[in-house]
Amino acid sequence: MKRLELSHVTYHYPGGQTALSDISCVFETGKCYCIEGPNGCGKTTLFRILSGLAFPDAGTYTADGRPITQAAMRNRKTAAWLHRSIGVVMQNTEVQLFTSSVEEEVAFGLQQMDLPEAEVRERTEKYLSLLELSALRTRAPWALSGGEKKRCALAAVLAMEPSVYILDEPISGLDEEGQEWITRFLLSLKSPEHTLIIASHSRDFAERIADIRIRMDRNHQIPVL
Repeated sequence: MKRLELSHVTYHYPGGQTALSDISCVFETGKCYCIEGPNGCGKTTLFRILSGLAFPDAGTYTADGRPITQAAMRNRKTAAWLHRSIGVVMQNTEVQLFTSSVEEEVAFGLQQMDLPEAEVRERTEKYLSLLELSALRTRAPWALSGGEKKRCALAAVLAMEPSVYILDEPISGLDEEGQEWITRFLLSLKSPEHTLIIASHSRDFAERIADIRIRMDRNHQIPVL
């Protein structure tokens, strides 16, 4: 996936409160974007729209020129294409970890893609090793430490090999060692084939990792720094 574009996007929560107001921005492949801003400025809502889990009340969202709308996402091929192209790691990784072991967590998405069993095993082993989780493969995800949960969620997303990674506060709640591990790993993901879109409250982290920094304010605009 080469390009995600939001044009004059507005979104309201049920009840009418504005979450996003007239947002226009473009995310292009090969770049790492870091979105900064206070709590409640709409970063998580923006990520939900980009991943096809919510839809604008006004304006448009396109992925490689294809409109992403509620109607479009009812088409199974379109939904599968978007969800395989965009991998999301939530701020609270516990809500996306639900299997009985780390190994099953990494394999689950691959099995839903109907990949051959041999490829499922190969990718599972690859990303368990890459995220330093091999020794934890039989552990229940809920029993892991905060940093291990982040790595487990990352492994499950990376195993599906999307071209776009969306990460909501990937270093929040981690100790200094965990933050450094995640930061170095995300730096290693930067490549001409990948787009990284990351929300963070840490200016030091943003300065270290971002190619482009974006600031959302409480009026829910996105001025580019």
